[in-house]
Amino acid sequence: MIAIAPNPAEPATARRHPGSPRAVFFDLDGTLLATGSHLRRETASALADLSRTGITIILATGGFTARTQAVANALCDAGVSAVWTITHNGAAIWNPTGQLVRRSPMPHAAVHAAVTVSGPTLWTIFEAVDDDGNNKVYSAGRIRPELEPFIWGPPAGTTTDSRNVPLRPLPIGWETRCTRAIANLPESEAPATLSCWVIGTSRALRPLDANVHDTNFFGAQCEHWTSRVGAMIGRPRSLIEGRDINPMGITKAVAAAHVCAELGIAPADTAGFGDGRNDHDLIAFVGAGYAMANAHPRVHAVATRTAPHHNDDGVAQVIRGWLAGDGW
Repeated sequence: MIAIAPNPAEPATARRHPGSPRAVFFDLDGTLLATGSHLRRETASALADLSRTGITIILATGGFTARTQAVANALCDAGVSAVWTITHNGAAIWNPTGQLVRRSPMPHAAVHAAVTVSGPTLWTIFEAVDDDGNNKVYSAGRIRPELEPFIWGPPAGTTTDSRNVPLRPLPIGWETRCTRAIANLPESEAPATLSCWVIGTSRALRPLDANVHDTNFFGAQCEHWTSRVGAMIGRPRSLIEGRDINPMGITKAVAAAHVCAELGIAPADTAGFGDGRNDHDLIAFVGAGYAMANAHPRVHAVATRTAPHHNDDGVAQVIRGWLAGDGW
């Protein structure tokens, strides 16, 4: 039975440092993964060793399901016993067997508006899921190939760096022919959409931004990506920006609270790693919050510790310290 999300829980305010975490939450891009959406062998090995001590591993990302579960599969191949996944900034939670256990759909009016503005200079992508957990990714407008790895993972054969773990090849399954028809459905007939990305230049995004009022976009939450898109794809001078549209009031911390309740783990007995603005609430929620060296200032402001840069295997360095007895 899929649980429809109740009203968001308030994040924990306790900032004590736990002695032995029972679960650890990991953001992906800018945290667990190196630039280009690559999983490093050293990171996978460190998480496998951590898992062998009985600690639960949870991936918590703003990204799409296919790539997140591909990373989870790669970690399991490396020796991690089981991986929970939180996708779309908390809009969906998947258990270690890949079953959807909780979803928080966004208003369909926001999906309709985001697809309406797509075109030759603007790309809109969204993921919808049915009651049985079957999901589809819909695309309208100009596809940005440089961002496809953040939806499907790096294409097979492109991982030439020996430090990287090749992910299992995923079939790229855009739904393009019926996207606008889906977006035009009435709310009662529309699929449950988890989140929506709109990608383009700031000029191309103006029609969408004109309908955003204090982050509210037709009843959904709209967050800006500016320089972060360039950093994600390794092109810091890129003019491409993004808008991340999610269910109002749903965050990674809300999803983390649900996972903790499901596993019977107190938030104070967890740790977490993150770098982006969307990680702020999660890092404030966990007992020991780690901001990556490359993290947004808002994340550093609530973190209890700092981890090295994500391109320097920062997560792996911290975990190796934990396993050596350096403390949490």
